[in-house]
Amino acid sequence: MDIGWMILIVVVCGAAGGFVNVFIGDNGLHLPKVENGVLQPGYMGTVFVGAAAALASWGMAKAFVFSGSAAVPPPTFSTADIANALLLGFGGAKWFKSENEKDVLQKTAAIAAGKPADANAALMIASATPNQALAAAAGMHQ
Repeated sequence: MDIGWMILIVVVCGAAGGFVNVFIGDNGLHLPKVENGVLQPGYMGTVFVGAAAALASWGMAKAFVFSGSAAVPPPTFSTADIANALLLGFGGAKWFKSENEKDVLQKTAAIAAGKPADANAALMIASATPNQALAAAAGMHQ
């Protein structure tokens, strides 16, 4: 199999793993947008990170020599490479979403800390998704 096809398969499988991650959590299927001052990368960002994570992992595992005189056996491609790409695509996308949600929750805490105590908002923030918590904090009265 040609190395170009191997790379394409790995990227597609990584993107598929990232796409599965889109439906876990509260983000859902949406395009990139800025909401309450925080960038929400949407499914396109998650899919891209999944594909990049899978390709990077596969590239490190295979370590092809593109130029030079090193004797390298011909590349192989197996079902393990496909499974690894799917798993790394999912994991990379999960990390990316977690980082984004951390930013949302930090902004939520900063907004809520600057306002007077509000028991209703506190209950909402404690049980809401990160984006809902940010909206609740932004809606707190001065």
